[in-house]
Amino acid sequence: MKAKQEFDKMFQESLEKNRESWIEDWVRLVRQPSVSATGEGVIDCCCLIAGKMKELGIETEIHPVEPYPVIVGRFGKDPEKKTVLIYAHYDVMPTGDLSLWQSPPFEPSVRDGKLYGRGSADNKSPLMAHLEAFDFLNSELGEVPVNIIFVFEGCEESGSVGLPEFLQAHKDEWKADLVFFSDGPKNEKNVPIIALGAKGVVSIDLILKTMKKDAHSRFAPVLPSAAWEMVELLGKLKTGDHVNVDGFYDGIVPPSAQEIEILKSLPPVEKEMEEIYGAVPCVNENEDYYVKLNTTPTFNIRQLHSGEGAGVVTSQAYASLDIRLVEGQEPEAIYRKVAAYIRKLGYENVEVQMKGGVLPSKTPVDHEYVPVISQVTKEVYGDYVVYPCRPSTAPDFLWTKVMGLPAIQVRWSDPDSDNHAPNEHLSIEEYLKGIELTARVLWTLGKN
Repeated sequence: MKAKQEFDKMFQESLEKNRESWIEDWVRLVRQPSVSATGEGVIDCCCLIAGKMKELGIETEIHPVEPYPVIVGRFGKDPEKKTVLIYAHYDVMPTGDLSLWQSPPFEPSVRDGKLYGRGSADNKSPLMAHLEAFDFLNSELGEVPVNIIFVFEGCEESGSVGLPEFLQAHKDEWKADLVFFSDGPKNEKNVPIIALGAKGVVSIDLILKTMKKDAHSRFAPVLPSAAWEMVELLGKLKTGDHVNVDGFYDGIVPPSAQEIEILKSLPPVEKEMEEIYGAVPCVNENEDYYVKLNTTPTFNIRQLHSGEGAGVVTSQAYASLDIRLVEGQEPEAIYRKVAAYIRKLGYENVEVQMKGGVLPSKTPVDHEYVPVISQVTKEVYGDYVVYPCRPSTAPDFLWTKVMGLPAIQVRWSDPDSDNHAPNEHLSIEEYLKGIELTARVLWTLGKN
C-alpha cells in the first residue's frame, strides 16, 4: 500500500524528471495528422499510438473496424482488482481555412505556454495524458492498483461509425467497473467539469428547390425564391425557444430534483460569457442558466446558404441543422418527426436528409464513484463543478447504453482552447495536470 503522501512525493519527482519527455510525446502525436473526415494520416496515427502503448508494456491490438481502426490495450486481469475502461479518440477535425492559423496546424508551436496545433486539446492531450499516467504508476510508482482497458477510436469526429457494433460484439469480454475519460474544456470560470452524461444529437440537412436554375433578380416579383422559402420554412419549424415540430418534446425524461439542485448551485458565468462572446445568455427571469443550458433540447441552424451573391432569384437553398437531444429523445425518431412536419406544412420541394445521430446518455448523480472522482478532481484543481449532463455531445451512450457501464468524464482543457476551430491550443500546464488527474483517479479507485 502506497500512502497518499508517498504518491504525492513520487509524482512531483516524476514530473520534474519527465516533464520534457511527456511534452515531447504529446507534440509528436499532435504533429501526426489524423483527420477522420478525409482519412488523412489516420492509419499512421493509429500505428504511432499502438507502438507507444506496446513500448509501455500494454497488451495492444489494432482492430480493423471500418472506416478506421480501434486500438484496444489491456493491462492486468486480476479478478480481485477493479477494472477501469479508459476511452479517448485519436482523430481530429479538418483544419479549415489555413490562412486563419497563426502557425501550420500539424506543425505544433508553443506560444505563451500553450501548444498550438490541430488536436492539441481535442483529444490528443487527454489520450497521451492517460498513457503517461499509466507509465508513471507502472514504472515510477511500481504499482497499477486497477486493471485497465484502453479503447482509442479513430472516428469520433465523424460520428464514431462502426464503434457501437464493435463494442456490442465485445460487451462481455470488456466488462469494467467504470469508464473514465476526458474530452472538452473547463467552464467559463476556468473550473474543470465533472460530467455524468452528454446530450445526444441528430444532424439534418434540408435542400429546398424552387426552379431548374437561378433567374435574374428582375424576376423576383413573379418567380419563387428558394432563399425566401427556406427562411420562411425555418421560421415555421421554431418560434422563439419553442420547436413547433409535432411530437418533438414527447417522451422527454425530465431532470430529477437532485439534478436541478446541482445545476442551480453552480456559480454564475454571465460576465465571463459576455467577455468571451460579446453577448449575454438569453435566460428569462424565471429560468436558471445551467438548467436551461443542460436540460433543454436544441434546434440549431449551423449552416444556411443560397446563391453566390449575384443578382439572382435563387433556385436552391440549403440549411444544416444540429439538434441536441436529451434523455427520452432518439435521433432517428426526431429526424422522422422533422421530415413529417415539413411535409405537413406543404413543402414537397424539400429533401430532408439525416446525416448521423448520437443517443443522449446519463450516469446517475448518486453513483458510488462520483464522490471518488470529485475528491481527486478537488485535489488536483481545487474548485470543480458537476454537470449531471453536459450540454454538448459525446459518444457517452456507447458505455451506458451499449456496454451498460457507468461513465464519468472530467473536462479539463482551457475554456478558450478553440476545439474544432483555427488555432486550437492547450496550456502545457493543463496537459501536465491531466496526467496527474488520471494517475490519481486510477490510484484512488484501486485503493477504495
